[in-house]
Amino acid sequence: MAEKDKKSELIEVGQDFIRKMDDIFYNRPKNNILDSIDSFFQQSVFPIRLHVDIFETDKEWVAQVDLPGVKKENIHVDVIGDRLKINVDHDEETTKVNDNKAYYHRERKYQHAERTVQLPYAVEKKSTKASYRNGVLELRGPKKSKPNDYLSID
Repeated sequence: MAEKDKKSELIEVGQDFIRKMDDIFYNRPKNNILDSIDSFFQQSVFPIRLHVDIFETDKEWVAQVDLPGVKKENIHVDVIGDRLKINVDHDEETTKVNDNKAYYHRERKYQHAERTVQLPYAVEKKSTKASYRNGVLELRGPKKSKPNDYLSID
């Protein structure tokens, strides 16, 4: 097969692939399945990526994480050197019953988010405090310089 024929065949295969992808994403899906998927993710108030604000005062560093609707017992914080590892599991179940229309609807959602943030200071587990109020996790610790763990090279 000539070089020109191979290129034109490859172009034709690529154009066919693009047409098929357009059919999937731009034509109305059967039974509105994509709409259902979109609405599912739009209804979720739980963040996929945890947003962490870090700032410092004169004496301490502060990290704040917005976690609306999450129960305190579903939040786990690990201290690893100068890093905070924040794990959140959110389990939700909704049930709807309508006797007049004779239907029963039950949904379960499980979501997990994890984030590790590095601080400019060493984190002391004993003196670091964590609180959770009104959907905001707040971690506070004293400013303590990082130990010099570098090895000198002879």
